[in-house]
Amino acid sequence: MYSVSAYFWAKIYSELPSSILTPTLFGSICYFLIGFNTQEWYKFPVFLLILFLIYNASGGYSLILGTLFSDKQLAVTLTPVLIIPFMLFAGFFVSQDNIPFFLTPIKWISTFRYGFQAFMINEYTGLTLECMSAKDPTKGCNPLGDMNFSMTMMESIYAMLGIWFVTHLLA
Repeated sequence: MYSVSAYFWAKIYSELPSSILTPTLFGSICYFLIGFNTQEWYKFPVFLLILFLIYNASGGYSLILGTLFSDKQLAVTLTPVLIIPFMLFAGFFVSQDNIPFFLTPIKWISTFRYGFQAFMINEYTGLTLECMSAKDPTKGCNPLGDMNFSMTMMESIYAMLGIWFVTHLLA
């Protein structure tokens, strides 16, 4: 027979083509329909890489929930309990600077935070918007400056890779 770990890793490797194809298909449709930055050739492949990492790192959290609870219904019920705080403290709704100190551990383990930072940096680096050339500089916009990110795009990518590997090892 084989061990549980052998089954687990075989399952992960056998699902790898699907976990590459799903975000690639989704990203290929959305990227061009939304009208993201196509001025540089590397923006789209980096977008797909970030999407792939978010998909798989978040899947690692699902694997942890699945291993913690034997009841499928309980695991499905608790999934929003994990996802909602990750989304709340990712930077979509609340600025990173306004998160209370005692809630900062949630933002450090959120795949959405790192994905959002990497997406924003990938999209707006080197892009000049019409509002940036306004005659009144106070009315102009600076999406990256307004967000005040504490990490670079590569640091965010490395963080998502780390979450992906740690969550799969913990599961």
